[in-house]
Amino acid sequence: MGIVSNIICKTAGIAGMGAVLYDAYTVGSEQSYRTSQKYTADRFEKIVSAQRTLTDESHVASAMQNKIADLRMSNPLIPFWGRVKGFFEGSLESLGNNIIPVACASLALLTKGFLSKAGAAGLGGCALYAILNEGFGIGKNTPIDEAQK
Repeated sequence: MGIVSNIICKTAGIAGMGAVLYDAYTVGSEQSYRTSQKYTADRFEKIVSAQRTLTDESHVASAMQNKIADLRMSNPLIPFWGRVKGFFEGSLESLGNNIIPVACASLALLTKGFLSKAGAAGLGGCALYAILNEGFGIGKNTPIDEAQK
């Protein structure tokens, strides 16, 4: 019976860790895209604002500003760093929000005996809470509930 419970606990740990890591990856990917867009928009605003102001009226200075603005806008490093920063921010935020399932999955995967069973039971409790709270809305305050008070 000990081998079967060990397999069940390890399987639960793998499933829990897989769900948490998948969530961290998808949240990180979405945050990556948003942060890259934000950096690009901020850069665009600064470049256009600098491009539209001349100290003196000059066709040469205007042409120079346009060329430099084109070079600055085509710089691939700023959106790249925005994507990297956004991915790490989103992934770490998701892992922080899911710290209890991470701890339970780690217990189920890395220990034996009672601690492994406790980790698997904790994962089951986290899954039940998520189903009841997020799926059925039990114990969840919505804006509609707040408006009715």
